[in-house]
Amino acid sequence: MNKSNDVSSGVSLTMYEAVAVVRIDNPPLNLLTQDVRRALGDFFSDIAADGTARAVLLAPGEQHFCAGADMSEFPLRFDPEVARRHGENGHRMCLSLVRCALPVVAAIEGACMGGGLELALGCDFRVAAGSARLGLPEIRRGVWPGTGGMPLLARLVGDQRAKALVIGGDILDARDARELGLVDRLAETGNAEDVALVWARELAGKPARPLQAAKRLLDHAFVARLEAHLENELEAYVACYQTEDAREGNRAFFDKREPVWTHG
Repeated sequence: MNKSNDVSSGVSLTMYEAVAVVRIDNPPLNLLTQDVRRALGDFFSDIAADGTARAVLLAPGEQHFCAGADMSEFPLRFDPEVARRHGENGHRMCLSLVRCALPVVAAIEGACMGGGLELALGCDFRVAAGSARLGLPEIRRGVWPGTGGMPLLARLVGDQRAKALVIGGDILDARDARELGLVDRLAETGNAEDVALVWARELAGKPARPLQAAKRLLDHAFVARLEAHLENELEAYVACYQTEDAREGNRAFFDKREPVWTHG
């Protein structure tokens, strides 16, 4: 271990040799606030230029990787201007992650939901522990994944399976996620970070310039498609949060009840 410090509010960084271990530090559920998204966007934009790291590990918290968005911020998006700023912030985080020159491995324990799964999908590789639960349940709240998760998911499992997961809002355990191709390796509960760190150190030990060039070339066409998708997604994201069903989904979440949709 070389050094440890805070990147920004809600995100921490530790260096293990040439691996930058970054984790959301917002217990207990490691929720994605707008500040956390901003900090992660800054990190993934800047890490390659620093020159110290040659690989990145996106690590879990004490119990959970990331349970998704902070629902306390959800009602703010009923204002279309706020919704636009939130969408832009999430898209910046997403693009900075997929454009990151360094290989990124996610270590998933516990909840990996909504925006948390979108974040994991943006990594190059994923290790899931037996405790992991993965899903995009936004449809249950009257919205849909708005941080690039749909094309990121489709890249891994195909369009039809992605459609079923997004529209169904189903939650998967680690083994089901592995069978679908959502995760690359499995680990025992509590051991995902150790397994992922070994993998990240192996990647960091490979020749940096050809590895980074190969990653950039392999991802080039997808990144172009993702950029075009996000331009369209932003307008739909803003509009989605202006619907009555989005408001009902928010009320139902805090009332701990099933929503009653009006389809408006």
